[in-house]
Amino acid sequence: MTDMQPVEAVVAPLAALLDGVLTGMRRDVPGELGTAVTIAHPAPERGGGELQILAATGLGNVLTPVTTGRLWGPSLMAAGGEEPIVTADLWQDARWPHLTPDAVRAHLSPQHHEAVSRSLGVAALPGMWDDRGVVVLSVYLDRPADHDTLAVLTRHERLVTSAITIADVATRNATEANQVLDALASRAVIDQAKGAIMTVRRCDADEAWAVLRRASQEFNIKLRELARALIDHVGHAPGQQPDAADREANAVSRAAALVWLALTDEASQDPLDPGRVPMKILEPENS
Repeated sequence: MTDMQPVEAVVAPLAALLDGVLTGMRRDVPGELGTAVTIAHPAPERGGGELQILAATGLGNVLTPVTTGRLWGPSLMAAGGEEPIVTADLWQDARWPHLTPDAVRAHLSPQHHEAVSRSLGVAALPGMWDDRGVVVLSVYLDRPADHDTLAVLTRHERLVTSAITIADVATRNATEANQVLDALASRAVIDQAKGAIMTVRRCDADEAWAVLRRASQEFNIKLRELARALIDHVGHAPGQQPDAADREANAVSRAAALVWLALTDEASQDPLDPGRVPMKILEPENS
């Protein structure tokens, strides 16, 4: 049970708080059938990337254990891609063709078969646990999930992630605790950058996150470093990112400036300029 020790150490102080958060979320999501909080960390001594369940309610107790293993589904995909997953129909989504009601029922006792038949939409939202760990908040519905569902998860995920991070600090030594708190501070910078993008693009948080993520991939820069540089560029003042010494300042700053140019003055970009930001970072996800 050594691999599970970090999770077990966190569960006890978190149980009551997570139950309260999930209860509040269930009230806020019409058609909710169940919820789940799962975590994953790549370190071998902390689970080796396996998605582990911290808390679950209703159908979350039934479907989450099945869809975080061989029959992977939205929660595992959200953890792996570190991006929100929303589906109108869990059983007809091309992203996991292997996941069918019959396949799931084969892993469940007959008493749960009816509950599986009632399920339809699912939303799963990842958050930062520490510098590498991921928290996923999921909800199962009797109707299609949509962006409104994701908006509710976004509000509650902040509470879940902060609670897990703080509880985890209690299990670490001083150096490790500082690393966890630095990761939490990084999240604040990412939220600031998302807010700036939402303002100039007049878009929602999901689109702002997508723009940041695509820019990060295009420039091969860590998302939190790009977010910090973007805030520096916009405000001409240091952001709240604690790991500034780890950045290659010139390259990151230039990337941030190019991204901001694309966001605020797309038409002025010279298509022959080899240093311009690829415009595909501004394209919708499904384009």
